Amino acid sequence: MIGGEEHGRFRELVDRHQDIVVTTHMNPDGDALGSQLVVARYLREQGKKVRMVNSDPAPETLRFLEGAAEIPVYDADVHRAWLAEADLVVLVDNSASDRLGRMEQPMLEVADKVFCIDHHPTRGNPWKYNILDTAACATAAIVYELVTKQGFVADDASALAMYVGIATDTGFFRFNSTTVQAHAIASRLLDAGVDPARPYQEIYEGNSEAYTRLLGHALADLRLDAGGAIASVRLTRELQDRCGAFDVDSSEMTTALLAMRSVRIAVLFRDLPDGKIKVSLRSKGNVNVHSLATQFGGGGHRNASGIVLDGGMDEAVNLVTGKATELLAATDAGSME
Repeated sequence: MIGGEEHGRFRELVDRHQDIVVTTHMNPDGDALGSQLVVARYLREQGKKVRMVNSDPAPETLRFLEGAAEIPVYDADVHRAWLAEADLVVLVDNSASDRLGRMEQPMLEVADKVFCIDHHPTRGNPWKYNILDTAACATAAIVYELVTKQGFVADDASALAMYVGIATDTGFFRFNSTTVQAHAIASRLLDAGVDPARPYQEIYEGNSEAYTRLLGHALADLRLDAGGAIASVRLTRELQDRCGAFDVDSSEMTTALLAMRSVRIAVLFRDLPDGKIKVSLRSKGNVNVHSLATQFGGGGHRNASGIVLDGGMDEAVNLVTGKATELLAATDAGSME
């Protein structure tokens, strides 16, 4: 939990700056968008000029959050000037520059006026101002503490955005990142009027035909390693094209893999339009996939992390599953000591 020093720094930065841009990491998730929307709404309430921009659009499953669908996608001809003109740039839910996608270089150019609010373990943080709390269940929980301490009373849209941030980053309160803090804040947001059924229905019960077909083909080609303890699926360019599914959010496909009793690590490999491969890692219990992700320059959480790799699909699958097998062996050896 953040303390008085962080609250003071937040208040001082808000007071000193008028023209503020708020952004987050590429392929924004529920915590990223929820945090971004609430910070922007709070700053506007303080009379600030606030603009939002991201490297990628909000996924379809999160566009029910008020304002998410309207956040502009970065265009250098327009938005580089926004960053240059701003007094302050607030970056939420990410401290690593290489998770900014097309915004990485322009953000590094203004690093001396970037204020980062994040709960991920940092690796080479280049930003001038930081409020980082790796013990927090979600960045939205940090944002909740910061803005409510300043007297902000969340309206329905803000309460829902913060609830979505916390719920999605804790796997709807089932990951080991689920803390007393997560339940305490969620309880207050429910008191504020959030309907807990709505975000779950919007995010997980609105799958498109394209997603469902993609999931079926992926699971049919399931690969098991380490005696069934590692399950992986591949979403190749050809498969995505056949299913018309280049734009669908596939991150939750790992849930089906982890539902298998024997599986301790689930891996999703997806071809990206730029030729790179996105690798989503999920795990059960004490298996720390964050340590695996950092070997490849990735990051995230103990039980949920991600990597972006160059090279071919087969090479990526063999490399990551090999390292995952080593991780399981090391984890088991450590637990026996």
